[in-house]
Amino acid sequence: MPGFPPKHRVTVHYTGSFEDGEVFDTTIDRAPLTYVEGNREVLPGFEAAVLDMEPGEKKTVRLEPKDAYGERDPHLLYTMPTIEIPNYEDLIPGQLIYLMNDEGYQSLARVIRVADDGDTLFDFNHPMAGRTLTFELELLSREPHAGEVA
Repeated sequence: MPGFPPKHRVTVHYTGSFEDGEVFDTTIDRAPLTYVEGNREVLPGFEAAVLDMEPGEKKTVRLEPKDAYGERDPHLLYTMPTIEIPNYEDLIPGQLIYLMNDEGYQSLARVIRVADDGDTLFDFNHPMAGRTLTFELELLSREPHAGEVA
């Protein structure tokens, strides 16, 4: 497209951790991550950090929630009468489940509270919303994406 930089296929190794040092994901000892720049395939802050790296370069970046999975949104908490939930007795607080909305779309939700004689509380925020993330990055390659001219 005229006026836009060419897209590149990027391959990177990473280790992602929370502020307390707990690793939540890594590509070490498995295939690296490959994505196309500009296609919104990775977190915005992750892509921005890799954008100015050269192949072989390593760096560590800290992503605030706004550059990762966003801030927690209290509007994404939803209560439902427990009695209306099939097999509600099998729900466990902290459990991730899929719920279907009125339009037939499934959404991932975390069970927060189950009350036999009241409401069950679900959280539709991404499980890592509101978390600051640290990524150790190593850019392995950046090549023109198929159909693009370097």
